[in-house]
Amino acid sequence: MHSFSSDRVNSAVPHSLRAQYHVTAPQQWLNDPQRPFYHGHECNMYYLYSSSYYLPGEWRHLVSHDHVMFEDQGIAIHLHEGLGVWSGSCVVDKDGTAGFGKNAILVFATQPSHGDDYQQEQYLWHSSDNGNTFSRCEKPVISNTDHSNWFRDPKIAWDEDERRWIAAIGRDHSVALYRSANLRVWQYLSTFTYQGEDIGGVECPDLFSMVADDGTTHWIIAGSMRGVLAGKTNTYAYWIGRFIDHEFVPDHEAPKWLDEGWDWYAAVTWHNPNDGRRYAIGWMNNWDYAARTVPTDATDNFNGMLSIVRTIRLASNGDEYELLSQPVETLDSYFSQNLIIEDMAVQGDRQLAFSGTAYRLTATIDRSSAEKASIRVGGSVDGSRYCEFGLDSAGFYMDRSHCERWDFPFKPWTLSRSEIADEAGPIEIIAFVDRQSVEVFVAEGRHVHSDQIYFIEGDEHVSLHAEGGEALFTDIRIASWSGVA
Repeated sequence: MHSFSSDRVNSAVPHSLRAQYHVTAPQQWLNDPQRPFYHGHECNMYYLYSSSYYLPGEWRHLVSHDHVMFEDQGIAIHLHEGLGVWSGSCVVDKDGTAGFGKNAILVFATQPSHGDDYQQEQYLWHSSDNGNTFSRCEKPVISNTDHSNWFRDPKIAWDEDERRWIAAIGRDHSVALYRSANLRVWQYLSTFTYQGEDIGGVECPDLFSMVADDGTTHWIIAGSMRGVLAGKTNTYAYWIGRFIDHEFVPDHEAPKWLDEGWDWYAAVTWHNPNDGRRYAIGWMNNWDYAARTVPTDATDNFNGMLSIVRTIRLASNGDEYELLSQPVETLDSYFSQNLIIEDMAVQGDRQLAFSGTAYRLTATIDRSSAEKASIRVGGSVDGSRYCEFGLDSAGFYMDRSHCERWDFPFKPWTLSRSEIADEAGPIEIIAFVDRQSVEVFVAEGRHVHSDQIYFIEGDEHVSLHAEGGEALFTDIRIASWSGVA
């Protein structure tokens, strides 16, 4: 979803696989989204863009007025002396403390100085035209003093209580924190090193404070992690806590996960000053298999897609807190032809009277006496291909193994799970199916699973499935993507 409409793109491409309601690059390669800023009500977002996954990247600019339709504005930050610009974040300097004037748009991002991977350093770019073009300061503002090859992806947050800026920088198994009064001179603050199971180094760290639904304020540190090292998925892990003196102290040792599917990496969250909400978006890929060509390279000459935008909130859950996700509300108005399907008890398979490649599906699943109760989307005519999600005795699961392509396999990264107790009863789900992806929000957003799916032509059917007994499916609604609000 970019400056030209999907209709115009698809008219020139037979059997296009381009997503209908996800951000995709106009051509070539897309990966990490960057934390956006607002100019009035206009959301300005960037992502890493290059001609291939193994070439240096630049920052490509998008704008949106509803967090659904994004328009491409072209390259905003170009290569610097042939060096790529890595991930970072945007800051609106309202008071002009950095010396570039009030409301200057600043970008903090990583570059390896002189192309030396052991000199990953944090540089500052500034813009005076609302983020359309940027100029880079010559010297890094945060230097790599120990010459590490893991010192990257700064996120900048304002600490209202202490009246200071804090930068979070990803390191090997930790997050380094720096402070500044003017966004130009930074001092080391502390390091948060996570404990417990090994989930690798921290990429694309996140840092923000948030008010929970009970009125208490908490700090969150997060990052994109290699959860597979601990039997999880490679997505967004987070810790909720507080600052005591200069140290971030988490309330829990084990990380929580904002998405438990396979493809929600390099995710960013941001605050919208217009409505007070916090939003999130992620790159729908996974470095265990990202560095390869994909079906859309052949059909549409691009590789890479972002998730739908989500709203997130901090909810109290007994003595703990957790982040919950919901699809952005403005997405609803782009779906039409709402199909209401009668409640039904199912044993075996029941195909629904619907076919499509871009739609939203809502339902309540009650496993009842069945061992397994699931919904199958992207089904082929003969029923041999499908993506399945549903409930079994271990909780919620999503399985893309039945829609594998031999030429673009995902194995062994096909099955993802969330623990949900049997006594939880019926579970509500909201699923978003697009031409090459499925995102499922479970139990009011307590669990989310986001996966790339390499659907092929004819993978358009939806069915209900139950094994080992009878399952009840209620409140089933399917709405097709219309592209018009």
